[in-house]
Amino acid sequence: MRGRLAGPNGAPATGAQDYGGMDDLFIPLWPPAWLEGHTISDEQLVAAGEDVKLMSAVRSDERVLLSLSWPGGRRYLMIDAHGDHAPEAFRAGATSTDPDVARSIDAMWSQALLLAKQILDGEPPTPDEQPRKRRPWRRPE
Repeated sequence: MRGRLAGPNGAPATGAQDYGGMDDLFIPLWPPAWLEGHTISDEQLVAAGEDVKLMSAVRSDERVLLSLSWPGGRRYLMIDAHGDHAPEAFRAGATSTDPDVARSIDAMWSQALLLAKQILDGEPPTPDEQPRKRRPWRRPE
């Protein structure tokens, strides 16, 4: 689905879609609709924790795909490094009820968003480089 989505109150949504209620075995690494007519290359494990992992790949039209997975769910993000197309994102499966896994998901999704920003800013990391971390916010003294 392309274009802006409307939220529950009719206001524009964030552009993310939610596909809940899926079994972990049936959640693909990459969304099939994003692969139609394209090939995938340069699949890499970007980061991994105990239950959460972040993968990246490059589609044949040079869009970058990011997939964050955990037991029972996934979050996806597709960005165009050239800026010709708006980013697309959605979630499949269930959110985690385990607070430690949920924190890991949030932390790694933040890392995915930082990586996406680096790519959109024209500063893709080298294969061995981790995405830049934000500088901590400091209160004025």
